Amino acid sequence: MSTLKAKHFHLIEDMDIAALTFAAIERIEGFAAKVADIIRVWARRSHDRRMLAMMNAHLLDDIGLAPMDVERETAKFFWQK
Repeated sequence: MSTLKAKHFHLIEDMDIAALTFAAIERIEGFAAKVADIIRVWARRSHDRRMLAMMNAHLLDDIGLAPMDVERETAKFFWQK
């Protein structure tokens, strides 16, 4: 095989490796973004439930919730809807 052909094949192999690497990085970034979104949702739920638990009966009445509703909601774990 001539040197030019050998260099051409190495170039193609390098391009394939680069394309595969780029695709893998994109998948990892997509996965990391999904994980970050889930963590944000969990943090928001946890925060909202803590704030709800601190509301007095008057505030709960204003937003139309009964104390039993609050107990049920605040008893949930952060990952539960």
